[in-house]
Amino acid sequence: MESKCEFSTLTIPNDAKYAKAAAGYVIEIAKLIGFDEQDLRSISEGVNQAIVAQIDYSFEPREKAFIEITCEPIPEGLKISLKDQGLPFDDTGDTGQDIDSKSSFGQEIFRLKEYMQEVLLNNLGPEGKEIVLIKHLKNKNITDYYAACDLELYDKAEINIAPTQKQRQCTVRQMKPNEAAEVSKSIYKTYGYTYPHNFVYYPEKIMALNQSGKIHSAVAVMDGKDIAGHCALQHWSENPQIVEMVAGVVKPEFRSQGCFVKLTEYLIARAQSEGKLGIFGQAVTNHIFSQRPSHRSKFQDCGILLGLVPRSADFKGLNGTSSQKISMVMGFRYLRQPQLMSLYPPHRHKEIIGKIYEEIGIVPKMKWQSQEESVAKIEESVFRLNVLGSFQFARIIIDRYGRNIVTEVKTKLKELCLKRIEVIHLFLNLTDPLTSHFSDQFENLGFFFAGVLPGGLHNGDALILQYLNNVPINYDAIQLESNIAKQILAYIRKYDPNRV
Repeated sequence: MESKCEFSTLTIPNDAKYAKAAAGYVIEIAKLIGFDEQDLRSISEGVNQAIVAQIDYSFEPREKAFIEITCEPIPEGLKISLKDQGLPFDDTGDTGQDIDSKSSFGQEIFRLKEYMQEVLLNNLGPEGKEIVLIKHLKNKNITDYYAACDLELYDKAEINIAPTQKQRQCTVRQMKPNEAAEVSKSIYKTYGYTYPHNFVYYPEKIMALNQSGKIHSAVAVMDGKDIAGHCALQHWSENPQIVEMVAGVVKPEFRSQGCFVKLTEYLIARAQSEGKLGIFGQAVTNHIFSQRPSHRSKFQDCGILLGLVPRSADFKGLNGTSSQKISMVMGFRYLRQPQLMSLYPPHRHKEIIGKIYEEIGIVPKMKWQSQEESVAKIEESVFRLNVLGSFQFARIIIDRYGRNIVTEVKTKLKELCLKRIEVIHLFLNLTDPLTSHFSDQFENLGFFFAGVLPGGLHNGDALILQYLNNVPINYDAIQLESNIAKQILAYIRKYDPNRV
């Protein structure tokens, strides 16, 4: 669980005998984040006591109801929300008084501070109420390493950096453990807290992930001494045969020196040495500068993800501001020849998908499933949901089509919209014959074309559909370098049901 504010939810009956099981669920999430055994015991005891106290306070003895437990990684550690629609709090947020002055419930809540750094009580109106428990992680955040004055975002005065007469020497190598803090600092000063992979804000996490092999960090070094930039390879969670380039940054004073191209080439060579099928990355579209290094390294644009980045991501030190949520262009490169495959694209998207694959360098066999054959034979659908709260973003991955899949996605879509998730992606398997049939039905729900990601799923290539929940897009403000990206954007604009 490496994404900032990604969260998961468990629902239990309002019966105290389920408290221990719920605490076990929270513990498993806490383990993924990196809490040690002592903290895990505290979290378990705190959650167990909180649920029991909540049930006693909120419901009559035989009243039937539910409690929703949500776990959300935050920069400080773990946020646990216990939400119900029982009796509202009469002293919301009051957890700091002397314990003797409190009710029995208040005393139980006050004792939770033995286990948690923060305990909050929130009345949510028609949505009920929640107890919020926050446990801090011992790993230091980047803000613990440097004084605040050293972490100010890069000044826009550094935008217009005159190129030097003599090209400086930029070399790339694997990051050393003692350089993690400087890397984290550079990412923070560029993105603030808007970067979706929260490990970048914790130098110890950067070091641990590199030591475990889950990521491979490369640094650009200027003239043999100064850390000029960073980029890392990360295995794509849906398919370890492809890797994603993440956490890319070059300090403003070292831009226009070819550092990012060298970082890209280094990581490509690394991925090739590991026998990976392909590599992909994403670049912002409020300027074209960050798109150029990938094009020079033979990445081909394969999709445009609208409104993905918060407006607060200012990308200091780069020309190009945005009055809207920033869209991303996705580029892909095969590192070895893929096996010949058959794809089942939706009929209406067959031409643009064919163009994208042609640019990437392969010609898959396009097939079509007849209407009679395009019926799911299995009752039960299998799909997964990933949510990144900081980006108001969610991804739905369909592993198996069941007969009720459209209704199930519709229900989940409504839930996400009510939670104010602004951008929702739907990943469909292009090698599944049912995709050509169900895609049209998903588009009737408001999803529309975004692009493709070869190897994007564990058993095939991904067709990506996108849904915008009240996110205005000014297509004319999106800046793209490649011709294929411009064609994809024009195509997306044509089918966007939100266009005006």
